[in-house]
Amino acid sequence: MWKDGEGVVLKFGGSSVATPERIRAAARRVASFARQGRRTAVVVSAMGKTTDDLLGLARATAPSAGDRRELDRLLATGEQQSAALLAMALSAEGCPARSFSGDEAGFVAEGAWGEGRILSVDPARIEAATAFGHVAVITGFQACTRDGETITLGRGGSDLSAIALAAALGAAECRIFTDVDGIYTADPRVVPGALKLDRIPWDECLEMAFCGAAVMQARSIEMAGRMSIPLCVASSFQESEGTWIMERNVDEAVFIRSVASDDDLAVLTVEGRTVERELMDALSGEGIRTTAMVGADGASFHIEGARLPEAVEICRKLAGCSVSVNETLSRVSVIGPGAGNHPEVCRAMLGILAEMGATVHLLTSSALSVTCVVDRDRSAEAVRALHEEFIGKKGVFQCA
Repeated sequence: MWKDGEGVVLKFGGSSVATPERIRAAARRVASFARQGRRTAVVVSAMGKTTDDLLGLARATAPSAGDRRELDRLLATGEQQSAALLAMALSAEGCPARSFSGDEAGFVAEGAWGEGRILSVDPARIEAATAFGHVAVITGFQACTRDGETITLGRGGSDLSAIALAAALGAAECRIFTDVDGIYTADPRVVPGALKLDRIPWDECLEMAFCGAAVMQARSIEMAGRMSIPLCVASSFQESEGTWIMERNVDEAVFIRSVASDDDLAVLTVEGRTVERELMDALSGEGIRTTAMVGADGASFHIEGARLPEAVEICRKLAGCSVSVNETLSRVSVIGPGAGNHPEVCRAMLGILAEMGATVHLLTSSALSVTCVVDRDRSAEAVRALHEEFIGKKGVFQCA
């Protein structure tokens, strides 16, 4: 492992390496860390929309694109391109670099194709390269199974690769460079007055991701908190510090810190016989996450809209079941320490939504959030109204 404080792991998202010009800019940013005498490893995503293009190519070639093993092998090529190109750009900057695949970097994972779970990271080759003064450039999003097969880590998997590598190397910090300059109290595209956060505790950031905020992949934040890796989310295109995700201060006074929405929601209702456990087993076996289940005259599962076609196919395989789908709903959430433990938060939230005439189809809460399911065409309006009440008026919403 690297010595304490000696090394840094950087990660550049797809938009940050989308063009040769941006790759060269990323190389200059990386070189500035390496020239400080710090061991430096970089994890990269595929260039721009490469992953989407590869998915489109797969569907055009084989419309069902049902062979998930071959799809993983195809998608893994995107990161291999960007890693090699960034290594070339670093060398052109006078900063020696070598690129490594996930397998070569020591990533081992298991699980469903497209949803691999990291089991271990043996970064011996990365340690050796950086010991000789090279920057190590690693393909994110991918690993190798114990049987030697290529497997991908799911949406946002490059963030997970960076954090797992930082933990394995004993890096002092992990910096995620993307197309935004930090984490905000709400999506600035929906709430123009959203505030950038200088820091946020791991658990709240994880709750934001779970509630639909496009901050980072939830599994990545979970791993960072578990491994105590300080994270910084910052812009590739600006020099601002960004937002640090780290331990909670014991004197943390903020109550409601952010508002999030999730429009990638589908409600899948199965009727005909009692299938809750059977269906949950089948969905989880394919890595399809459910955010809620409601049982009445059938079982209604709230799932990611992106996984809906697979979920419908799984349900239809259950004999004697009818399946219906609702894609017109969204989740809106207010997030902060103890949010679900204070009834005044629920009361205020329901009051705001009632005042704007939004129908609340379901309310759920946790220690860190209160979530309402509303009609999708009211989602953005609801986020703006909630942000104004809980954050805009007072900076933060606090309970006595």
